[in-house]
This record gives sequence, C-alpha cells and structure tokens, in this order.
Amino acid sequence: MSIYTYIKQAFPDVPIVDISDYYSKHIEPAKRIYQNNPPWKDVVNTGIKKKKRARSLTNMAKVICDKLATMTFSEQCDIAVSDKEYNDVVMDTLEANCFWERFPEFLSRSYALGGGVLKGYIENGEICINYINADRFFPTKWNSRQITEGVFCNEYVQNGCCYKLFEYHTLTDEGVSIRNVLYKSDSKSNLGTVVPVSELFPQLSENVIFKGIKKPIFVYFKPAVGNNMVFDLPLGLSVFANAIDTLKEVDIVFDSLEREFMLGKKRIIVPSELIKTLFDDNGNEVRYFDINDEAFQALRCEEAEKLNIIDNTQNLRVTEHTDALKRLLDILGMQLGFSPGTLSFDSSSGVKTATEVAADEKDTLRTVQNNKNIITEVIENLADVIINLTQAANGSSKEYTVSVNWQDNIIGDDNTRIENNINLVQSGLKSKLRAIMDAQNIDEEAAKEEMKRIEEEQDIGGTMMDGGDDE
Repeated sequence: MSIYTYIKQAFPDVPIVDISDYYSKHIEPAKRIYQNNPPWKDVVNTGIKKKKRARSLTNMAKVICDKLATMTFSEQCDIAVSDKEYNDVVMDTLEANCFWERFPEFLSRSYALGGGVLKGYIENGEICINYINADRFFPTKWNSRQITEGVFCNEYVQNGCCYKLFEYHTLTDEGVSIRNVLYKSDSKSNLGTVVPVSELFPQLSENVIFKGIKKPIFVYFKPAVGNNMVFDLPLGLSVFANAIDTLKEVDIVFDSLEREFMLGKKRIIVPSELIKTLFDDNGNEVRYFDINDEAFQALRCEEAEKLNIIDNTQNLRVTEHTDALKRLLDILGMQLGFSPGTLSFDSSSGVKTATEVAADEKDTLRTVQNNKNIITEVIENLADVIINLTQAANGSSKEYTVSVNWQDNIIGDDNTRIENNINLVQSGLKSKLRAIMDAQNIDEEAAKEEMKRIEEEQDIGGTMMDGGDDE
C-alpha cells in the first residue's frame, strides 16, 4: 500500500492531493538503487534453460551521494544567533542531537531520494531533532517558498508488534497543530487497527498545539537539481535521476571485468587418454586429470600432435574494461554537474594545489556551492525551529537574527599558502607580521615573538659570516 493510502485511512476527513505516483515512480526506485538493489542486479541468460545469477555491482549511486555530502558539508560552519541565550540553546540542541555527525548521513540519503526533513519536537522537556527520509513524509500544503503542512509516517517495532505513527502538522491561528494517530499490526505490510497513542508513547497526546509559532517546526531539504519529472510539485529529485542508464552501464562493465578474471583463469587442454575416472559416494562417475602422474604414460601415437598438453589460457582484457569505466564515469560526472575526472579512480594526474583544483574543477565547485547555499538556508531555518520551540515552552518572544558562515570552500595546501604570503610580502602588499600569522596560523602575540627570534637568528648569522669583531 502507498503512503497516500495509509494517510487517507488515518485522516479520512483531511483533503489531500494524491501525489503517490511521484513516490512509486521516482522516490522508491531511487531508494532501491541507493540501497544497491537496482532493477539490473540480476543477469538472466537467453538459453533454453534460463538461469539467473547476481551481477557484481559498484553501488556507484551511494558513492556519488556520499561524495557530494562530503563536499558540501566537509567544513565546519559557524552558526551565530544575535541573542546569546538563544545562541546557547541552538548550539546545545545541535550537540545533544549529534547534528554534526548525523547531518552528513542525512544529506547522503537526501541526495539519493531527492529530499529529506529535519523535524523538531519536545521530549521530556528537551528539544530534539528527527532526521526523516523523503519516503516518510507526505506534503499536504505548500506555497512558492516552502512546504508549510504535511504528514509524517514513523514505524516502530516493539513487543513483537508493528506500530505506525502518523503526525499531521498544520498551521492554525493559535500556532502549530499536530494530530497523532497510532496503528498497530502484526506485520509491516499491514496498517492494522487504531490504538491509543499512549500505548506506545505514554507522554504523547493525540492533539498537540505549540501556541504562538507561525512557521512549521520542520525543514524540508531538497538538492539543487531541477525537477524535470513533475514541474508543479515541491518535492525534490534524486541527484542521479537523469543518469540511471549510465549507472547501469557502469555496473555492466564492472561485472564484465569481474567475469573476465573468472572465465579467463588458466585452462590446460590434455589428451582424453590422460583422463581417469572414478566413482563418488553416490555411485556417479567422475572424470579427472591426475596432476601427480609425472612420467611413464602409455599412449597410442597414431596422431602425435594430439598427445601434447596445451596451455589455452586467454589474455585478460583489463585495459579495455578500465578505459570503458573511465569514459562512463566521465559521462556520469557530466550528468551530475561534476568536472571531468571528479569520479575517476585513476591518480595518474598527480597532486594538485588548491589553485589548480579551483581552475580545473569549476563545474564541481559550482555544483557544491549551489547545494551549500540551500544547506545554509536549511540550517538557518532549523535554528528558527529550535528557537520557536524554546519560545513556545517558556513564553519568551525576544527578537533575534540567525546567520551561517562557512570557511573558505577551497582548502589550500601549506606550500601554496606560504608561497602566496611570500609573494605578497615581497610585493609590499602584506606585512611580515600578518604573513607569519597566516602562514603559521598563530595569533599576533605569537607572531611578534616569532619575528623577534627570526631577527635575532639573522643577526647571529650575519655576525658569523663577517668573522666577528676584530681585536
């Protein structure tokens, strides 16, 4: 059953647009590919007796999503709230909910499924964050800026029973209203029957209102990918949705390379007269070649050339396969908005400086920056959710602003940074003190001490070269 069918049973009085086709045609297939369970996972031969075998897979979809998550959230960002009390609440909440560890995983899944939701809630007086996959959220209302209302479907297994909790979030004049409906069944595939919410969550009410909050207490993230499948939906699209054929070709070539080693193993052709027979425990005749017979074989010699033992081992086509993989990965990178070589497994290009990376990977940097702009807005909205829940809990209403600042998105190597500082000092565009601070990553006081030591060493060196004072 689709998530839409479940929701209609849970909330029959709520008018909800049926967009379940988007889940079945786009989100679910992308989820299976990300889980390394693509439609092409098996190979079926075309002989008289059809046989099926498992194809060797690269799971390149997960590699892509993990790589993009790393590139877009590899640097610690600074979250600043103008009010110190709220700033402490936001930072403490993020730390308590393992945000810095779990957010990269959330991003990887969101890049695969085309979106994800960060939902705030209060449990035992503490603000918590839920990291929800796109297939567990169903939007019910949205505008040109954001999704404002929706239903969350959470599954739990306890005491041998399967529970499904549906949360319907709406905005009212009073604030954020949440309706909770709990179903219980003996199987994950069945919705089951309605039971009191307190059966699984003793402290949770069936109706909850966070008074005074005028914005949703969840944040929807979708990748910076234009949705060319359905134009008028607020849902995102998987980053590899338009490259599925290429993902399949990569796995086909990779599987062929693996089969090349299996089928290309050493093969020796021996005369039939050298084949012996024996019977196994079941009485079946088994033919074998005794490799321990090293001499004195009595054979008929009518056709002497047939008595030769021949090595019929075939050459492995490794180069052809690796070249094909490289071309396919370049095509895949182009479809994903990456620069050529981003997905390459070949390190022959050598080590590049930060300046060379910036020059050679413009497409990749542009794709990363587009996603980081969206992530910045998501983190700012998440901070708003935390502060709004705090205000609803304690009745405060102070004004505040939230900003997210990133470090330089190009991480330079030490040699490049030092060389740049030397050039700036020599051209008179930077002081020695500031250059030492930047090159050695130290504060001004430590840089002054370092300058003093350098000058003293230079004075000593100059004196030694002059031969010292004459008597």
